[in-house]
Amino acid sequence: MSVYFVYQGITYDDQRAGGFVWSPKLNKAGHKNQGFTTMTLIRKDDFILHSVNGQVKSISIAQTDCFDGARPDYLSVEDAPWAEGGYQVDTVYTNLDQPLSIREHREWLAEKPKQNSAFTKAGTGKQQYMCPLDDEHAIYLLDQAINIQTSEDTVRVLRDALEDIIGEIDSEYDSVEKQAIDNLVEKETGTVPEWTGEKKPQEMTIASSKERERPKRNPKVAVDALQRADFRCEYNTNDRIFERKNGKGYTEPHHLIPISKYRDFDYEKCSLDTMENIVSLCSHCHNLLHYGKLKDKIPVLDKLYDERKEALERVGLGITFEELKEYY
Repeated sequence: MSVYFVYQGITYDDQRAGGFVWSPKLNKAGHKNQGFTTMTLIRKDDFILHSVNGQVKSISIAQTDCFDGARPDYLSVEDAPWAEGGYQVDTVYTNLDQPLSIREHREWLAEKPKQNSAFTKAGTGKQQYMCPLDDEHAIYLLDQAINIQTSEDTVRVLRDALEDIIGEIDSEYDSVEKQAIDNLVEKETGTVPEWTGEKKPQEMTIASSKERERPKRNPKVAVDALQRADFRCEYNTNDRIFERKNGKGYTEPHHLIPISKYRDFDYEKCSLDTMENIVSLCSHCHNLLHYGKLKDKIPVLDKLYDERKEALERVGLGITFEELKEYY
């Protein structure tokens, strides 16, 4: 799941009423435009924050992947200057009863610049139509929007979005899944699983809070990955770890390619929840990859990637080291 930020301007009313976002494929000069090209990255269930005249006025959930769509018959735009063909995403809007002013948060945005986000280093909006929104920026803006809403229904939608984003960042496994992993470790028989090298589709599950699909994580696959590593840290097998009740070392499973990035791969054929993509790490290394500075993550990622890249390719998860670093 990804979050995007769109600067709609005069097309907002028509697009909101029609339940979509649309852009031309080329600018008036006939050239590609990053703000339009970004439309092609949007996938079903992604979130979009809608900005008009410096205010976030709506949040929506994409109902489709981006597709080729004819130019809409705009009511609010006379003599629309764009070509007939464009990019479209159908989406369900929820209006904020109290719009969020970006100007009031410019100072915070300037203090937290992100290269791949919707704002400049000065905290102002980028001059393009559709932008990716960095997770930290998305969390901050959603939190600020929640604080000023008066409608319980609007707050619920914003909180659902916030929980989804935070959930993907903070934890690969929820408390139920972690308990299942612990129980399976206690019962493991000693037979060491091996990589199969087989491709399989990414299993999906429906989120309990709303009808949105999420990638499923199988605790048994995680335990197999820990067992294959002999319950040691794969970055440094000498890292000190404590023992579980059954005498096995306590390590934690970590998806090297984050499972939230499943849409970057052919998830109908290739699963990110496979042993080849799950590494066994001590708590220190695991938390470092989630919360540490990138420069401190690089040595860990470099070693893990070097040992896994061929296995990942065999199961359809080919990725360069530079691409992997972008996920961290």
